[in-house]
Amino acid sequence: MKNSLKHFKTAILSISEIDNPLHLVQLFELIKSKIDIDTIQGMAKKEGKSYNGIKTSNQYDKIKIGSQTLAIKGVKKDQFPF
Repeated sequence: MKNSLKHFKTAILSISEIDNPLHLVQLFELIKSKIDIDTIQGMAKKEGKSYNGIKTSNQYDKIKIGSQTLAIKGVKKDQFPF
């Protein structure tokens, strides 16, 4: 676990030094390919659930990017070590 957190810290520090927006977009695309993330409406459609079902479920972490709220399947806030 300590080694994993050390790698995470190193990655975050490296990302914070990126100035080129294109590089950040490429990083976001890579992350998107690794996790199941979609708008709440899109996730509800994929999962066969209602909008409110996804919105209120604790089985999805919700983040806001711009004016969109996104749901990340399988990630709960209480799973984070920080």
